[in-house]
Formats: sequence, C-alpha cells, structure tokens
Amino acid sequence: MTSLIDDLIQRGSVQRVPIDIRAVERLIRDATQHLATASAALERGDLSGAFQLAYDAARKSLTALALSRGLRTKGEGAHVTLIAVVQTEWSDEPGLEVVGKLDRLRRTRNRAEYAGHWFDRDEIEDALRTAGAIVEWVTAVGRPGS
Repeated sequence: MTSLIDDLIQRGSVQRVPIDIRAVERLIRDATQHLATASAALERGDLSGAFQLAYDAARKSLTALALSRGLRTKGEGAHVTLIAVVQTEWSDEPGLEVVGKLDRLRRTRNRAEYAGHWFDRDEIEDALRTAGAIVEWVTAVGRPGS
C-alpha cells in the first residue's frame, strides 16, 4: 500500500473492504453493457443519456479494479479519488494514461448536470471511445497473471 493510499484511508476518502470477486465481475459486466447501451442511445439521438452511460461504464470499470484490491472510494470527490487510487495502485501498467481521461469526462458530466452543457454527436463519439479504452484497459490489467 502506498503512502497516498494510506493517507486517503486516514482521511476517510478510501476504505478497505473485503474483496468480492462477484461484485468485481458484475461491475465489469455492467460497464460492458453500459457501453453497448450508450451506443444505442447515441443512434437514437439521446446524447446526454449516451454520455452518462459512457461515463458510468468507465467509472464502474475503475471501481471494479479498485475493489479487486479491496479498496473503495467514498464521500465527496469519490470519482476524483478513484482515478488517483487506480493511477497509484497500477502505476507500472502500460497504458495507464487512459485512466486520466476519465477526469475530463467527469468534468464534462458535471457541467452537463449542473451548468446546462449540451452535447454534440462528436463529443459523444469521443466519450464512447474514451470509455471503451478505459474498460478495455481495466479488462487487460485485471486478468489473472497481469
């Protein structure tokens, strides 16, 4: 455990939890399904729904990864903390830079929720590519032996 993780635990932003492989697998399944549903929503013209599902897919996959090490983020700023936890715990993994892209999606999601940001199709297609890359990365690094 790194000093950053220990500090986050001390502050109450992260808690240790029992590793529940079924929960990890369920979150990965949800993330994969959310990507498919987001694509369908995009095709039907539901841009905000497609974005939210893409964001949730990426976030749930990272949550699954953290849970696979018995770590759960909580409280205000939990999504930002989740990104930091994954970047810290998997710092040696190739392709880690894709995880930081969730923060851009998170900020966009917050603008849409709280400041009336309106999406365009290109933005949703980019979000789907980003979320897909994050889910793919999580799936690769989460394999046994990885």
